[in-house]
Amino acid sequence: MILRYGGSNFFCFKEDFEIDLRLNKNCPEEISCGNDYSQVMCIKGANAAGKTNALKALSFIASFITESFNRKPTDKINIETYFGNDMPTHLFCEFRIHDLDYRYDLIIKESTVIEEKLSLINDSDHPLFIRVKNDINTNNPEYLPLLDIPQIRSNASLISIANQHEIDCIADPHTFFNGFSSNVNYTGHNESWSSDKISKLYFDHPEILNFVKEQLNKFDTGIVNIEIDFYENHEGNKIYFPLFSFEVDEGIKKLRINYQSSGTIRLYKLLAFFAITLFQEDGLSFSSTLILDELDLHLHSFVIPELIGLFKNNTNIQLIFTCQNDQILDQMGKYRTTLINKDKNESYSYRLDELPSDLLRNNRPITPHYKKGSIGGVPNIGK
Repeated sequence: MILRYGGSNFFCFKEDFEIDLRLNKNCPEEISCGNDYSQVMCIKGANAAGKTNALKALSFIASFITESFNRKPTDKINIETYFGNDMPTHLFCEFRIHDLDYRYDLIIKESTVIEEKLSLINDSDHPLFIRVKNDINTNNPEYLPLLDIPQIRSNASLISIANQHEIDCIADPHTFFNGFSSNVNYTGHNESWSSDKISKLYFDHPEILNFVKEQLNKFDTGIVNIEIDFYENHEGNKIYFPLFSFEVDEGIKKLRINYQSSGTIRLYKLLAFFAITLFQEDGLSFSSTLILDELDLHLHSFVIPELIGLFKNNTNIQLIFTCQNDQILDQMGKYRTTLINKDKNESYSYRLDELPSDLLRNNRPITPHYKKGSIGGVPNIGK
């Protein structure tokens, strides 16, 4: 599970920022469900405040740990510093695997790893490994095979490199971060999955297709069934597409996806991200953490709580998302909402329970305070 993450000198964040999913003893039981971390975190703020960049940080950490070796040795590391300054970027992530809490630290300058470190949180003075540029140090016998890696790439994570050499000691963190799913990358919001790719997922996994049918039916789309069909293009490749069934004049009519509303199309594609997270089946790549930018895009405000509710009482998965809809604040509450604000074009973050306790009380609406601007996270229009 993700406990917290953050960094500095990353896109619009000049100084330290963090997204903290840890819960303290003040958090009510109905929210914590007995856990010391939250399964869901909402990131709110004005346009251009830095919400998407806050998600980029975690998406980058996950992809850098798992996929950076797959890039060419001359490739640029896909991050930007604060207004293009030439200082290093620092990122970190604290996470839990099998009841052990880890911290991963990364310092990058241009396309070079300056420092990379993996530690057990309760023993941070004795890292499992520490890498300074291309030099590796460890006093942990389990991690000694890292010293035998013949060549270290300056633009790749040591965990990603070690995975290519089938070194077992990094298997758990690599597998953990390899399980992430996100619609955010270097360029920002990017739901790049095509209708063909998503339809093939549903075709190959009928139980997931049934899940999507149930959700679309519940959301009052009028859809009574979905069938996945395909045709072969001129290269002999199968192209998959959905047919949506509706009851019309006591009969069934089928329509292709281009006849559907923007909301229905978004749900059809977005539910693939949820399904990959929720269905942990052999042979199907699944996520432990789902990172979603603009969760409410094209969707009615009544739908959003239902989607978030899919994560309720499932302690093995997490959802971290941004949302423009204000009503979500009252559902998420102060322990599961982080606001991103901006001052003189420098972004910063804080969780709502960090504000004075007499301002936001448990079980009291947050939206009135938010709309007044008394807790931040709103645009100063015309000022």
